[in-house]
Amino acid sequence: MKRNLTLITILLLVIACGGKKGEKTLAPYFSLKDLSGKKVTMDQFKGKPFLLVFWATWCPTCRSEIPALNKFAREGHTVVAIALDKDRERVTRFVKEHHIQYTVLMGSYQVTIDYGNVRFLPTIFLVDAQGYIAGKMVGGVDKKKVVSFFKKG
Repeated sequence: MKRNLTLITILLLVIACGGKKGEKTLAPYFSLKDLSGKKVTMDQFKGKPFLLVFWATWCPTCRSEIPALNKFAREGHTVVAIALDKDRERVTRFVKEHHIQYTVLMGSYQVTIDYGNVRFLPTIFLVDAQGYIAGKMVGGVDKKKVVSFFKKG
C-alpha cells in the first residue's frame, strides 16, 4: 500500500511538471474562419514564425496594441489575431475602422481552451517556424521581445 502511494505521488509530480525542462510545446492546431467566412488553419503558417494574438474589440489594451501589430505586419511579419467577440459583423466593422492590416480570425471557446485556457486579453503567443510556442505575453506586446523573436526567425 505504501509503495503504491509513493508511485502515485511520483507519477503526479511528473505530470504536474509537464515534462523535461526546456522542452518545447507544439502550438495547438486550429481551424477557424476569417471575416469573410473562409477556413484558415494552423498549417497555413508553417515554415514562418508568427504572432498569435487573442483579443476582443471591447478590450482597451487590445485596441492600444493595434499600431504595434500593424507595424510588425507592414514589416513583413505574420500576425494572426483571434477575435473572441461573438459578432462577426462587429469585428468586421472594427477591423475596417481601425485599419487592421493583419489576419483576423473568429475565435471559439475551444481554441481558448486548447491554448491553455486563455482568460486575459490580449494574450500573445510567439510561434516559431516549426510550429512550437517560443514565448507568451499576457496584457500587451513586449516590442523588444517580438523584435528579437522575429530576428531569430
